[in-house]
Amino acid sequence: MFSENTAIQVEGLTKRFEVYERPVDQLKQFVLPRIQRMAGLGERQYFKEFWALKDISLEVAKGESCGLVGLNGSGKSTLLQIITGTLAPTSGTVTTRGKVSALLELGSGFNPEFTGRENVFMSGALFGASQQRVAEEMEKIQAFADIGDHFDQPLGTYSSGMQMRVAFAVATSFDPEILIIDEALAVGDAYFQQKCFHRLNEFRERGGTMLFVSHDANTVKYLCDKVLLMSHGRSIGYGEPRQIIDLYQGLIAQKTDLGDREVVVTQNEKNATSWTKATTITTNNDAELLDFKLLDENSEPITWLESEKALTVQYVVRTNKYFDRPAFGLIVRDRLGRSIFETSTYGMGMPEKPVATNAAVVVRFVFNFNLRAGEYSFSVGVANRGFARSEFEEYSLLMHDVEQLKVVESKDSIAYGGVFNMNPSVTVEDWEEACV
Repeated sequence: MFSENTAIQVEGLTKRFEVYERPVDQLKQFVLPRIQRMAGLGERQYFKEFWALKDISLEVAKGESCGLVGLNGSGKSTLLQIITGTLAPTSGTVTTRGKVSALLELGSGFNPEFTGRENVFMSGALFGASQQRVAEEMEKIQAFADIGDHFDQPLGTYSSGMQMRVAFAVATSFDPEILIIDEALAVGDAYFQQKCFHRLNEFRERGGTMLFVSHDANTVKYLCDKVLLMSHGRSIGYGEPRQIIDLYQGLIAQKTDLGDREVVVTQNEKNATSWTKATTITTNNDAELLDFKLLDENSEPITWLESEKALTVQYVVRTNKYFDRPAFGLIVRDRLGRSIFETSTYGMGMPEKPVATNAAVVVRFVFNFNLRAGEYSFSVGVANRGFARSEFEEYSLLMHDVEQLKVVESKDSIAYGGVFNMNPSVTVEDWEEACV
């Protein structure tokens, strides 16, 4: 039942594509089955079926922001295209309440022969805005896109970043109630992305509803209230961003692991490892966590810490195989699950000392905990054979939220904003004296 508080409702959505090996097979499929039916013969199929979506259901409340994540080919873009009405489903229904504005494939809906200004008029008409309304908004759109004289040049001369600037400005300028964005911010520079996030936050504060697709985990956690995880056209998880993104990162580990053992992802399963406190576990069972402690400067176990004091993160790992090039990692996350800091022995340039089968090793990270007051959690990782700064051939163990720490503000700390204290020094001098 579509309630008054629902903005988007998807029920039992399925999409099948017909894949033809040769152009002539498409003609055969159009003609021959009719003849076969008339002749009383069994019908033959001249295409292969590809099911992009299989029984997807989703409900997004008004004012809610929902993220869609999944590996490439999981069906995210197909789902958005059906919701926006640019693609018809094979079965199932989609219902929306409110004016929808979509920013899908880069440049979609734009004519490359038209100038940026002409494309704004055309897009405004598609959004149902009058020419007068588009003209009234034109100056603001041009200012937000900030592409200078290129605004009156054909779109075909634009870079991908310039196209995205115009498309985003248009999509958010005509008071949409539902905003759908598919990876559009990935091509923007850092300055323009900040402008986009500011506008998206304004949209959310006005009570707008958003569907947002991105591979950037921290951005999804920052923008979204709920997240849908998709794989091979199916929904495999829906809920709080922290938990669903952890599952998504586990899928990535499964995809990239080159080891001999299968990588599995679990949530709070006591038989998955010797350590049961973690919220999410990705493992191929080549390593397991035996112990984890947070220690103060006197090596005493703690559950809270004054900011800017020394902290030791200590954990014990047992290896169930021979690790020829082991790496041991640590991630510090905020209360939303966003990564604040992460590194590993590999990333720090530590010597890669082999570890024998069934050996237990103690790993200690020691640092000043300069993050401001708040709740933080710690995740640990064990991998083998690094080939990049933070990626490895074998993902043996990744455990999120194995322990939490409450940080209180140090009485000796300076007043500061942001996430952490960079311990600055400052001087103020008379200009003439400083130039001497």
